[in-house]
Amino acid sequence: VQSTMLALDEGTSQEDISGGILIVKMDVEGAEYQVLKDVASSDVLCKLKQLGNRVVLVVEYHNMSITDPVERKREKKGHAVAVKQLEGCGVEFQKLGANW
Repeated sequence: VQSTMLALDEGTSQEDISGGILIVKMDVEGAEYQVLKDVASSDVLCKLKQLGNRVVLVVEYHNMSITDPVERKREKKGHAVAVKQLEGCGVEFQKLGANW
């Protein structure tokens, strides 16, 4: 992670900017929909990809954590847009399902 995150430091040499790998495991008990929207809008993972690094997100989904059906539909729609944006710039996804 340290070498991959160096890519975002303005003083990093050209040889240290690319070739790293960042693997993020996300298990945030139902907040993954909002967190992924925030991550996508920050553009930081896409920037790491553009610099020549590999980025992998392992997300544990808690599908029933949002009990209001209207809110669940809205959150999933925004989440789908965020995932499409991240996948579009080359971020890799591994999805896990929570059984509760």
